[in-house]
Amino acid sequence: MVFLYDLTMSQIILRIVAALFYACLQGFLLAAILTLTGDPRPRQQGWLTLNPFRHLLVSGVFLTIAFQASWVQPPPYSPARTWFGRLRPLATILVSFALLLALVPLLDLARAPLHQMLPRTGGYAVLASIDTLQRVIIGAIAIGVLPFPGLLAGWALLAIFPRLAKRWRKLSGIGMAAAAILLVLGWFPDIKPLLAALRLV
Repeated sequence: MVFLYDLTMSQIILRIVAALFYACLQGFLLAAILTLTGDPRPRQQGWLTLNPFRHLLVSGVFLTIAFQASWVQPPPYSPARTWFGRLRPLATILVSFALLLALVPLLDLARAPLHQMLPRTGGYAVLASIDTLQRVIIGAIAIGVLPFPGLLAGWALLAIFPRLAKRWRKLSGIGMAAAAILLVLGWFPDIKPLLAALRLV
């Protein structure tokens, strides 16, 4: 566990920036994939945007600062009667996770040109930002696959089992707290092997 008093101010700022970028990417991808698969609700309700504050959860920022993991507020989706429609949110999550994982090595490819273009101090800041964002992406995906209320996998379960939706939503706070407790207790899987496998440098 990383305690806040072990962090420098620059590390805290880097993690806040990473939380904003992650919220922007994950939230937009979820809304975009739902829209592309025929669900008009995210676009109609203003979720199809790159504005991170539309998708951001304050608790996700604190989680990023402490553990380099995060979560976002998922967009709404239209109720479905067919199994294809019910499985659409789950497929949306999996596709968004795959795209974000693919982004991790792509960010490594951007390191060298950005470092050459920017001043020395700015270049180091950019490299540190990329490294932090990569860690946050993988940490967020690792926590997002937990089928807890309030997390992305739990959000997908609402579509598959709509009769449980009302009760499940009431448990969102408990589910997110349970995930945070797993992190605090150190019972969360180590993301370092996956990070090492995906990174090019």
